[in-house]
Amino acid sequence: MIPPWLEAILCCPVCHGVVSRTAAAYNCAACARAFPVRYGIPDFRLAPDPYISIAGEIGKIDSLLSEPGLGFRQLLSAYYVLSPENPPALHQHYIAAMEGAVARGAALLRKLSARNSGAKTRTFLDLGAGTAGLTAAASADFTNVVGVDVALRWLLMGRQRLTELGIDSPLICANAETLPFRSDSFDAVVADAVLEHVRDSGKMSAQVQRVLNPGGSFFFTTNNRFSILPEPHVKLLGFGLLPRKSMEWVALKLRKTPYRARLHSRRELRALFSGIGSVELPSYEPGELGARNERLRRIWARIGKSNALRLLVGPVVPQYFIYGRKSTEREAAQSDRAMAL
Repeated sequence: MIPPWLEAILCCPVCHGVVSRTAAAYNCAACARAFPVRYGIPDFRLAPDPYISIAGEIGKIDSLLSEPGLGFRQLLSAYYVLSPENPPALHQHYIAAMEGAVARGAALLRKLSARNSGAKTRTFLDLGAGTAGLTAAASADFTNVVGVDVALRWLLMGRQRLTELGIDSPLICANAETLPFRSDSFDAVVADAVLEHVRDSGKMSAQVQRVLNPGGSFFFTTNNRFSILPEPHVKLLGFGLLPRKSMEWVALKLRKTPYRARLHSRRELRALFSGIGSVELPSYEPGELGARNERLRRIWARIGKSNALRLLVGPVVPQYFIYGRKSTEREAAQSDRAMAL
C-alpha cells in the first residue's frame, strides 16, 4: 500500500508527468507509458538490474517465494542457494553485511545529523535501499521514509525485514538515474555504497539534486577503486588497478562471479561532485563495521588523528564519504550575483 504522501510525489521517470494508479500499474497520460506493480511493489524501472534481466529476476523471485512463511534471514539464505553464480565463499560475507544494515544505517544517519544540525526531517529517500536496513533506521528519525532500489528481489526481502520490525515504510523499484519523484520532494537522500553500482553516476547525482528540497542534504558513501584493502565485492587485493575492461574476466576467472561495479578514484569523485559536494575521508563509530572489521576500524581511528598520515593514505582509503546540500533559491541568486561581478 502506497501512502498518500508518496502518491502525491510519484511521477513518470521519463517525462515527470502525473501518474495514475490502477490495480496492476501506474500509468502516465503524458507519454502513455505504464509501470507495473509487481508483488505489491511499484516497478518504475527503465532498465533492469545490471546483473539479471527482469524476466530472470521474476523467475528467481517466484522460486524464492514458493515456500511461504520464510523470515528475513531465511529468505537471504534461500536466495543464495538459488544463486550459484555467486561463490559460496562470499555468501556469508554478503549475508553478514545485510544483517548489519540497520545498525550501519543508524550510524550513517548520525553522521548526517551531525553535519546538518536543525535540518528538516520530514521526507527521506534511502537510495539503493537493498534489503531496507537504512530505510528501517531512518523511520526513527524522519516522518516519511521511502526506500528505492533497482533490484526487486532485494526489496521483497527488505519488505519482510520491515514487517518483522513493525515498520510500514514503502518501497519502490526504480533506477537511480531516473527517479519517479517530483522535483523538490525530499529533505535528505542517503545512498550507502550505491554510486559504484549504477550505469551513470553523473545522472544519479543529477537526479538526487533534482528531487532534493531546496536546503536539503545528501550523503553518499562509496568504495575507492584504488583502496589499499581488497576490493569489497570480490575480495581481491589490487583489483582496482586492473583496466576496467579486464575486471569482469578476472572476477569470473578467480571468483566465479560476474562483476558490473564501477568504483571511482578520489580524483574522479572530486570531478563528479565539483561545486555540489565535498569528498571526504571516512570516519566510523565503534562497532559500525561489524565485529570482523573492528580491528581495522581501530587502526583507521588512530591514523585519523594524524594529519600527515591522513594526507599520505588519502588516495588509498577503502571508502570516501560525500556530503552535499542543495542551495535554496536565495543562496542560488546570491551565487549568481557574485559570479556576475
